[in-house]
Amino acid sequence: MKIGPFKLKPGDLEDSDLELFSYIFRSNNLSSDEIIIQIENKHHVTRGEFMCLRPEEWINDGVLNAHVYYLQEKGSGNWYFPTYMAEQVQNTRDGQLFELAVKLRRENTNRFTVGLKKCEKMFIPVFDRIGSHWYLIVVLPSDKKVEIWDSLPGPKYNAGRYQQAERIMKVLDHIYNEEIVNYFEKGWQFAKFNIVRTDKARRQVNGCDCGVFVMNWLQDIECRSHGSNKFQHASERVRIALSLLKNPRNRRLKEVRESARRVVDEQLDKLVEQKDPFIPHHPIARKPITRSQAK
Repeated sequence: MKIGPFKLKPGDLEDSDLELFSYIFRSNNLSSDEIIIQIENKHHVTRGEFMCLRPEEWINDGVLNAHVYYLQEKGSGNWYFPTYMAEQVQNTRDGQLFELAVKLRRENTNRFTVGLKKCEKMFIPVFDRIGSHWYLIVVLPSDKKVEIWDSLPGPKYNAGRYQQAERIMKVLDHIYNEEIVNYFEKGWQFAKFNIVRTDKARRQVNGCDCGVFVMNWLQDIECRSHGSNKFQHASERVRIALSLLKNPRNRRLKEVRESARRVVDEQLDKLVEQKDPFIPHHPIARKPITRSQAK
């Protein structure tokens, strides 16, 4: 079955999700500015931004940040930073990192509801502009270690990504300086953490799935729930798209489902008006139905 650019295999979609998925990816004449994900007052994603989940497309920061906001839970020891944290570090000169940290400290005050002492892991997605590539920095405070999760490492880029991790650690020292002084042993610093490139990161086999890898690592860093080939399949993008749309924190889900139903009804009405007593197979009407059944 084909919906928009997706060639779906049996099991990729439940029948109950066909309308929703078709509405998002098959209805090309609908507005790209329609907001299809709204997470409280913190973040939203438009239909146009969501199109990055089509096969062979690069994941954009809007979709990746929606995933980040969903994952952050009150009281959790896992801290998820939005993409703009690393982006701002990249765009800031070394002499201005302290000023940046002051700004980020204010923004993070309400993001994490437990103190640094109780933080188990920090997840920081990073976009390498030189290599046009997403990778993930994972900070383990109790182990004094930083892991770089990179699905496409290479000699041309590794040194720069290592240096970016170093700069982010310096900013974290500035952001959490007060807690570090009050609750950690003398000399404890993020900047002293051991930075390693983990050998647990799987390798992508194409040039466009780096964002998919990062989103999966954010959700399940041990990759326990993913099969060995799952990252490479378009079906994985289907899974991610549906999980983002159907998340209980998406305040637009009900309205988007209602819009999808209206579009389906309009399509069926047009087919009925063609005076053909049977409506052909298509991704929404999964078996022929008559005019009376359509009504």
